[in-house]
Amino acid sequence: MSNMKLILTAATLIGATTFSASALAAACGGVSIGKSTTADVKLGGDVSDKCVVSLTNPQNGNASGFSTAFGSGTWTLLSKVTGSSVPAAHSTGNFGGVDYKIDFTETTTKTGTWTITANKAVQVDLVFAVHASNRSDAFLFDNQVLAKNAATAGSWTINWYNNGGQVPGFSNLTIFARDSHISAVPEADGYAMLLAGLGLVGFIARRRRNK
Repeated sequence: MSNMKLILTAATLIGATTFSASALAAACGGVSIGKSTTADVKLGGDVSDKCVVSLTNPQNGNASGFSTAFGSGTWTLLSKVTGSSVPAAHSTGNFGGVDYKIDFTETTTKTGTWTITANKAVQVDLVFAVHASNRSDAFLFDNQVLAKNAATAGSWTINWYNNGGQVPGFSNLTIFARDSHISAVPEADGYAMLLAGLGLVGFIARRRRNK
């Protein structure tokens, strides 16, 4: 292959890779969205599935700012963090028979990290809703899978605009849950017990054959 063909092939691959990466993120809907996209909040290495900016503050459990955009179903308030003066916070909640722990940090007033841990293996719809100034941006994680007692880490960034056309600083965070399904797949300890039971059955069978 000629050098020119190699260059063209490499350029094509780079272009395809760039396109694929950009295709992962989609612009948020709603009001004063600024530069906000689904990539502004991530969990487990994945960008959110949808996002919408609204005038509704979800801290009191009000999901009206995103419920229509995120499809049918009832959203339940799972956890919340209030106060921009708190650089780190820990909160808990229960939904569908599963206990959740949420850890939240502010790296700056507009960026930070979060983790969520469930005490059971579960698949659940989650909304990460950040309020700042007079706007909230809600990010949907549809059919999010969480392993038992394993912290799933993520990040968050504020990119939408307030009514002054500026990117505001963090005010509060609210987590909502919907449509929870506890996994029926045995965990590691369940597999260990199963294998031990099979070993015992095999041992008894061998003793009977030897007799």
